[in-house]
Amino acid sequence: MTSCRRGDVVLVPFPFTDLSTTKQRPAVVVSPDTWNACQSDVMLVAITSQMNVAPGPQDHVVLTAADIAAAGLPKPSRIRTTKLFTMHSGLLKRTLGHLPDATTHAILSQLRTFFS
Repeated sequence: MTSCRRGDVVLVPFPFTDLSTTKQRPAVVVSPDTWNACQSDVMLVAITSQMNVAPGPQDHVVLTAADIAAAGLPKPSRIRTTKLFTMHSGLLKRTLGHLPDATTHAILSQLRTFFS
């Protein structure tokens, strides 16, 4: 897979923070389309279906039923905005779906808040 757009939900070999291993997980592309078109790396945020874990402040965006359907996800999920990482686009396995613009903007807003 070589091309992607901001808001795409993709399947990736998600790296554990201690780099001991990876696990196939969905993630959302958050890097701008202008970046994605000319760079080999993309910026992503993790998606989790672990809804029972208490999130931290500015840590998550809960996906609605419509978001989940558009994203091609099998169950209720949330975006972990503090799990931001960069990956070579050649490592992206496949696109599962695409989030609505409003949800993508909510994710970006959460990232701006976190880094401000």
